[in-house]
Amino acid sequence: MPDLIAPAPQAPALPPLRGEHVFDHWLLHCGQNPWSPLSPEAAKPYSFIWQSWLRFLAGHAAGDEQAWAHASAVQVLDFINHSPQSPKQAQPSDITRRRYWRVLDRVYDHALLQGWIRSNPAQGITAQDMPPSEDPKGAILLPRMWRALQRQLPAPDDLVSSRDRAVLVLLMELGLTPEEVRLLEIGHLRWSDGTPRVIEAIDVVGQRDRQSRSLPVSAHLHSALSAWLQARAGYHAMQGQSALFCTRKAPQLSNHTLLHLVTKTLQQAAQRHELPEPARMGPQVLRNTVLVQWLDAGCSVDEVLQRAGMKHPNALQHLRAYFGDDTTAAA
Repeated sequence: MPDLIAPAPQAPALPPLRGEHVFDHWLLHCGQNPWSPLSPEAAKPYSFIWQSWLRFLAGHAAGDEQAWAHASAVQVLDFINHSPQSPKQAQPSDITRRRYWRVLDRVYDHALLQGWIRSNPAQGITAQDMPPSEDPKGAILLPRMWRALQRQLPAPDDLVSSRDRAVLVLLMELGLTPEEVRLLEIGHLRWSDGTPRVIEAIDVVGQRDRQSRSLPVSAHLHSALSAWLQARAGYHAMQGQSALFCTRKAPQLSNHTLLHLVTKTLQQAAQRHELPEPARMGPQVLRNTVLVQWLDAGCSVDEVLQRAGMKHPNALQHLRAYFGDDTTAAA
């Protein structure tokens, strides 16, 4: 991830972009990624999906070159449920639906960060309609890999490393979802009244039943957050911003930034400790691991659900291979 630097002077507002140009801009951005650049050749499947999406929209809004910018979640759902590669009258597989949705999500997320659209229609799909992960069992990190990840946490030496360390410790201790991390604000930190003041808890705010909750902060997490807050205070671009975490180009983390951070750190940990890379890498794997750790430590199912912001024990069924069947007893 590029180092955070002072933002460049604001460029003039860009004219409305055609859908083809949006994809080209996203591809150029991905090609400049120093960790895992995406080449035009490797991006051909992504280009096919995006061009198919534009043709799909053109069939509903002929002549509107800005149809991509006005697309709705309903259109996204209709598109991924009837992919052009599937035989007529055949429902595409969940893997195909997930692949198509992921491409739209990444390109629209990029457009959102550029200020070209107001919302990402791919994120408007309900949880019930969202294509499931390619691994329905869920995935967790093995204990050796988890310990290697703990040893790979970056030292808080500068702005970037301070932020990355705070985000990783937050994910590894509280098991938050990527969206919950992205939406955290400075005002969600609860400080003690005594001296010295310490962060005692974090308020997680959500719209689902039981999603809003207050989670205790350990001394380890407090230390990581404090180092980030000190670095953040010296970053001019974040002054007056409510979001707890930021990137160089935006006052809020993106899903792709979180995915990249976790994946990069896991890859580095595996290489350093001569371990095989996990089959699945990303914030959700960390969350799954934390949930299983809580159950292994003796927490009741209801307590785990409360900590994780979940309502029903069925929400843990994707992890049933890693623990007993007592989750069904709590239903």
